[in-house]
Amino acid sequence: MKIYEWNIGMAATIPSNNGYNLKSWVIEEIIKDRPDIIVLTEFVVSRGIDYYFEVLEKNNYHWFISSSTKKNGILIALKESTFGFDDTFNYKIDSINNSEILKCNSTPDFYEIQVKYREQKLSIIGVRIRKDLSNNNLNYSKLQFQALDNYLSSLNHDVICIGDFNVYWGQRWNNKTENDKLPKTAAKDYSLCTPPYPEEYSYVMPNVIPDGKKVQLDHLVTNLKNKYIKAKYDWSFMNTLRYKNGIQAESKKKISGLPDHAILKVEIEDV
Repeated sequence: MKIYEWNIGMAATIPSNNGYNLKSWVIEEIIKDRPDIIVLTEFVVSRGIDYYFEVLEKNNYHWFISSSTKKNGILIALKESTFGFDDTFNYKIDSINNSEILKCNSTPDFYEIQVKYREQKLSIIGVRIRKDLSNNNLNYSKLQFQALDNYLSSLNHDVICIGDFNVYWGQRWNNKTENDKLPKTAAKDYSLCTPPYPEEYSYVMPNVIPDGKKVQLDHLVTNLKNKYIKAKYDWSFMNTLRYKNGIQAESKKKISGLPDHAILKVEIEDV
């Protein structure tokens, strides 16, 4: 199973205010390897969305979006041939869940689709831990992690949770220093999948002088057992046609409105 996640950097843009539109090359880039699961975070409904739907449907994906004005949403696209969707499209079954499922005042961007995979129920969750832009609430991200942790810990079936966690998990799941998040889930049933550190990075922090700080923010958390999981961050989408002025993966300042994270590419195989 191939799972691709990408923070595409729309940052809660209001399209009618500044004329932002979804770039056609973004959906073309992430779909070209035909992954089984596509998750886009910082996704906002905007002009160009019809082309995204056209590309997904042409390539036999079911798509789901969670988005509202002035908030970052999530797009999840699932390959029709990989999953069973009978329960997903049964209106009597609660199989598509937004952040209200977390029942908490401080929630991350969250979207869950329940499908069947090899006759077993599977929750596919896209997530992004939001930042406190005012820097006034020291518990802002901690409360989001607690809400997510409580929800993941309550599930008794297979789960794939992938996205931008906004923490620098790198070398080992149980060696996180100040990033001590998801405490119950980490200790109980879930494991972390992150590309090798420090060789790979998914983001460059722009406020670190002089060269920026390369960090790993995009990860996969899963309770799947007896699986071989490998992951990498892919920056190959950057070129001079899409990003001007010599901007490259290691540049600490990217172009506003274009993806500033690497694509997280994960493959899961049976052992």
